Amino acid sequence: MSRREPAWRVLAVEFNAAVEEEKGAGEKAASYLLSPLGARMSRVLVAGTLTPAEPVGRPEGAPFLRARLADPTGTVSVTAGSFQPRAMALLRAHAEPGLALVVGRVNLFRGRDGNAYVSVRAEGLRSLRVEAYRAQLAETLRHTLDRIDLVRRLAAAPSETDAAIVADGVPAAWVRAARASKLRYPAVDATRFRTPLTSVVAALGPTTPPARPEPSRGSVRITRSPPPAPAAARSAAEQAEASAFLDVIDGLAEGSIDGYADLRDAVRAAAGRGVTAERAEELLNFLEEDGVLEEPIVGKLRRA
Repeated sequence: MSRREPAWRVLAVEFNAAVEEEKGAGEKAASYLLSPLGARMSRVLVAGTLTPAEPVGRPEGAPFLRARLADPTGTVSVTAGSFQPRAMALLRAHAEPGLALVVGRVNLFRGRDGNAYVSVRAEGLRSLRVEAYRAQLAETLRHTLDRIDLVRRLAAAPSETDAAIVADGVPAAWVRAARASKLRYPAVDATRFRTPLTSVVAALGPTTPPARPEPSRGSVRITRSPPPAPAAARSAAEQAEASAFLDVIDGLAEGSIDGYADLRDAVRAAAGRGVTAERAEELLNFLEEDGVLEEPIVGKLRRA
């Protein structure tokens, strides 16, 4: 009997930057998604503010639901189809935005241009009180920082043996996963993931309510004709930058009367995050090409 894969505790910023897949041999071998921080994910546990689910892209006879779960670092797309009837029922029952914990399998969508978008195919979820949410968030933050330290340790001492690292209390599965991720993401600086973690620390403050950033990136895209010259697959760093730009768009759209983000406001807000106007235009162009973002009205943006 195959062993049930444990769920990795991850934050949205790490989950959305995962673009490297690892497939096992054999007909029923498990597949994994490797993150830049060394999470070898088949199943994940995520916690945050879950939106009500919406039906997407399927006929009534084969329903497919999608919701978004936001933590202080970004947003994870959560889905359930007819093959997950329990998860679908739980998503339908979650009729109002609220804190929730979701456990599910990782799903990777890769378009014809090679770009990857990830989501969680829900297996179970439950509502959380604020105290329980903060406890989950604190535990996930600790796991994330531990993985960052492990990846940095391997980079600083590549010849150190697994046995020596495990002797220091690091799980052997973490060491194997971190070594695999190091090979798949040779140019990624793990320390850059520390900056978004400041928002997690703020959310854990005694008087600070749980942060509620808006959607960063979904896994379901609208099919469009490919551009004349498909762009090369983007790096994990570029994917993370695009995710941050989508955070800006979604936040502005949610706060607006008409449900759209004004382009000029988006460029100004992105500049506050260190994104130049020229780079914002580049991000806008490739997100529109990918079918993730649209501009149905000139100067007005929204998620597709």
